[in-house]
Amino acid sequence: MSKMGEKVAYLKGLAQGLGVDAQSEQGKLMLAMIDTLEVFAQHNEELEERLAELSEYVEEIDSDVSDLEEALFSEEEEDFDEDADDEEDDEDGNTDGMIEYECPHCGTVIFFDEDAFDMEEEHLCPNCHRKVFEEDEDPGEDGE
Repeated sequence: MSKMGEKVAYLKGLAQGLGVDAQSEQGKLMLAMIDTLEVFAQHNEELEERLAELSEYVEEIDSDVSDLEEALFSEEEEDFDEDADDEEDDEDGNTDGMIEYECPHCGTVIFFDEDAFDMEEEHLCPNCHRKVFEEDEDPGEDGE
């Protein structure tokens, strides 16, 4: 029970001990005021409980966000250091083993994984859906 609830209970007991009568005008008023205070005290107690729950929940969220920030920012710093090393070592300007190629038909820039790239496969542009690498024609096949 909260302090407010204890004080209301004390007033209620005091009114009974003094013999406050609901028959008189002043008695009705005093008892109605005590009942109103009792409702306020109960409502206040409920609010305090909800506030405590919310405070606990916010602390948990804050802790989770701190953990996420730590994980994300420490990974970014590591990635940044690795990227800087990769860029320094790569003389073609390619990073992370990717090949950058511009579609000859629509100009879309496409990235291919250098390790998994196979010229024997048909590579289509994701934008215009045409072959990115056209097969070279032999000079004798012109038909001229």
